[in-house]
Amino acid sequence: MFFGKKKNPHDTACLVSHVVIAVLLFLAALASLIGVIMSHYGAMLLAQDSGQNAMMLFGTNAGSLSLIAFAFTTAVWVKSLKACMMGCDACGTTGKK
Repeated sequence: MFFGKKKNPHDTACLVSHVVIAVLLFLAALASLIGVIMSHYGAMLLAQDSGQNAMMLFGTNAGSLSLIAFAFTTAVWVKSLKACMMGCDACGTTGKK
């Protein structure tokens, strides 16, 4: 009604593969976010259970690697979402039909 019908810039198989990849990358980004939370705040949660002083941990190998993994998976996920919306080289479209 308000907007005209937009044509899909992808073939059906290409669009399905883009959506599946975007969903899997979203799940990987979510898992890496949980890794960031557990590596920085996990010791704090364990310390509260045992009655010790609670503190966040920074500078550990696990914390650094989890931040790198989160940044990488988020960047690749955003790039895959862009590929879903625009055209791609795989199906031979440029996004402007």
